[in-house]
Amino acid sequence: MKRAVFLDRDGVLNALVYDPDQGLVDSPRHVRQWRLLPKVGSAIRLLNKLGFLVIVVSNQPAIAKGKMRAGTLEAMTKRLFRSVAAAGGRIDEVRYCLHHPEARHASLRRRCRCRKPAPGLLLAAAQSWDISLRRSYMVGDGVNDMVAGRRVGCRTVWVGDWRCEFCRASRHQAKPDHVAGDVWEAAQLIRRLEGR
Repeated sequence: MKRAVFLDRDGVLNALVYDPDQGLVDSPRHVRQWRLLPKVGSAIRLLNKLGFLVIVVSNQPAIAKGKMRAGTLEAMTKRLFRSVAAAGGRIDEVRYCLHHPEARHASLRRRCRCRKPAPGLLLAAAQSWDISLRRSYMVGDGVNDMVAGRRVGCRTVWVGDWRCEFCRASRHQAKPDHVAGDVWEAAQLIRRLEGR
């Protein structure tokens, strides 16, 4: 069976942006806002060399909420693939959950099995690619990422500034197995854990 590193997208691979309408830092809604974080391409290239599939698993409810068009998400995904490839890395697949229980669009309004913390994105990828989840990693910057990873038996790596969120994660029994400052540190950590 294959091994994979599942990566959350926003805040892990690309920068978050300030939304003045909401007064929040959130996922980009326009292609011009989308920016790959430093060393992401190098991190993914390292994971490729270690023999891992690299699969992006991300909740993307902006279309369901009427805040983004499907074409915008597709353009961001193409930019992600191009940016990582330019650094010599390869993303094997991207899987998005587009649903939201309060969606404006009826076709996307549901409580699904793919919206993290539900593990559906990881389970579907594991079935498609013949992945051993127990030999794989879930890397993310949120409680939902850690819970989804734990539910399927992945080792979990929290990236980013976890001090505030860590308390929430602990309350949700989503304490990560490991913590890294960014995805590059996470890739190096995985290399050490794998004895390479």
